[in-house]
Amino acid sequence: MKRVLLFCLSLLLGWSLSGPVQMASVPQQQSKQETFRNPAMEDQDEFHQALNNGRVLMHDGDVDGAVKEFRKAAGLKNGQCAECFNFIAQSYFANGNYKDAAIAYKQTIALKPDNEAELNNALGVSIYLQNDKKTLEEAVAAFNRAIELSGGKLVKVYYNLGYALLKLGRDGEGKAALTKYLEVDPGTNTATEVRALIANPRMVNERFAPGFKVKSFAGGDLSLEKYRGRIVLLDFWATWCGPCRVEMPETKNLWKKFGGDNFVIIGVSLDRNAKALESYLKKEEIGWPQYLDEGGDIARLYGVRGIPHTVLIDQNGIVRWVGYRGGKLESKVEDLVNKLRKQGGPTGQ
Repeated sequence: MKRVLLFCLSLLLGWSLSGPVQMASVPQQQSKQETFRNPAMEDQDEFHQALNNGRVLMHDGDVDGAVKEFRKAAGLKNGQCAECFNFIAQSYFANGNYKDAAIAYKQTIALKPDNEAELNNALGVSIYLQNDKKTLEEAVAAFNRAIELSGGKLVKVYYNLGYALLKLGRDGEGKAALTKYLEVDPGTNTATEVRALIANPRMVNERFAPGFKVKSFAGGDLSLEKYRGRIVLLDFWATWCGPCRVEMPETKNLWKKFGGDNFVIIGVSLDRNAKALESYLKKEEIGWPQYLDEGGDIARLYGVRGIPHTVLIDQNGIVRWVGYRGGKLESKVEDLVNKLRKQGGPTGQ
């Protein structure tokens, strides 16, 4: 199973949607048509038009169209456009085509841009995600190059390097890289995960849930770390989502049946209207923690493309099930909660 690193550019988790496909699409910030009608774009030269067209197509998920435009822009610069190749790499990466992303990152790096350290890190991630042990040494080399070029200031690379080294079975070096990561970023949201890996390097093959730390809709601190030791259900939803409202009684039943010391639900609302959310929560008497993800940051972190969407996380912070709902979700929650109870309840408080 691919372990998607925490710092994988804009798309961090490439999980596919499973279960019933009755889902509401997450609204986009700006439509393709609105962007193309931007008057400022109409007066641009052919190169900038191609570059901007590529950005719009990439934003709308048309990878083939975006790459075509970026290659056109690169051709207009006689292949001397690091920005063009960087966008090509990002387009392929977002589509899960890590092999072609790596090739494009190499083309970008060859042009010696100012952000060479960041690009080497991105190259290493692209190679790592190909999940081929034969190329992991190349990923390690890219991460080490990123550390060298940044003078060790690109902190996230130590995390990525640690994972790659552990995957190679170089446990001593991997633990050293992860220890260094904790030293330079002791407040990281992934601290518990990293310590678990240092203690047991074989956990490198598990799928850890990306950490986050935000203010809840009610105003208190909200993080996965806060609930480590419990079973956590991330429920991505919105008041405007019909299927979400239909399923709310099932979610309320889960909370009533299992909520407490062993199980918590974290609602991640993709509403844009705080008053609408407040009104709905009050009307439905929803008491579990909520976060208003107006910018879609957590949704992107978890690769959410439609709602309702669920992510079930065990007491160790490992993702166990994605996209389950209804009776199937209840069964999985019950299994995890019962196992936790047999172990003596929460262990991470």
